[in-house]
Amino acid sequence: MSDAPPSPLMNITNELARERNRAAAERTLNAWSRICLGLIGFGVAYEQVTRSLRRHAASAAIIANPNPTLVGLGFVGMGLLLLGLALVQHRLTLNALEQQGNVLLSIKTLNHWAVVAIVLAGIAGLGVTLVLP
Repeated sequence: MSDAPPSPLMNITNELARERNRAAAERTLNAWSRICLGLIGFGVAYEQVTRSLRRHAASAAIIANPNPTLVGLGFVGMGLLLLGLALVQHRLTLNALEQQGNVLLSIKTLNHWAVVAIVLAGIAGLGVTLVLP
């Protein structure tokens, strides 16, 4: 191993900043993954619980929800869509970090769509929760 100083082209401060940004991108992807897994898990659990309640209920009129499979698939689909958006955002961030000039690409549009999707999923979840007696 040589004890030669780092080349003048490599700035230690910039490399440490890039590593922090990479770590922040990984944490952001992990947070998105948790949100998406929560949506997927809620969709599966909702479908299973509603089916079980309908099976054990004395009359089907007790639970007025139209189709638990469609609601469950909607939440699973939302979770998968958001996970795809998170992966695209993560890849864009890493590509921007790898560029020589380190110019971050604009990902505001992806963030807006993701926030809108989460808000819609929350409203749908609230509506589904209110339908159950």
